[in-house]
Amino acid sequence: MRTYKDIIEKIYINPRDYKFNKISESTRKQIVEFTDIPQDYTDFLKEVGYGSVGDSYFMFYEGLIEAEEIFDTEENEELNNVLLLGDNFSGDAVGFLITDNWSIVEVWHEDLSIVPREEKTFKQFVCNVFLKEM
Repeated sequence: MRTYKDIIEKIYINPRDYKFNKISESTRKQIVEFTDIPQDYTDFLKEVGYGSVGDSYFMFYEGLIEAEEIFDTEENEELNNVLLLGDNFSGDAVGFLITDNWSIVEVWHEDLSIVPREEKTFKQFVCNVFLKEM
């Protein structure tokens, strides 16, 4: 059963509104390395892939990246516990706080604060992004 059937249909019906690609084999291997990674996140990457929603609304990365690749983690050391999954094209990123049961958080570029998201699951987050209610 496909977890993201509705999302895939939405992309298929409106291909100009979405730019998605399938993940690479190296990303598939990376997913396996994280034992606690939320299943709904791995399902998304495998079924939908990575790419952008709307015209610069949100970008899902091809796999997780460490916050230090984008932000200065010396200014907020807790960022070392965040794995980023995407951004809003305006400098703010979204990721998982791995020390808090992989909860979904935003990292604000202005002050590098980590702000919890309302969504309790990655799938809820994805649905809000595709509804453009982020």
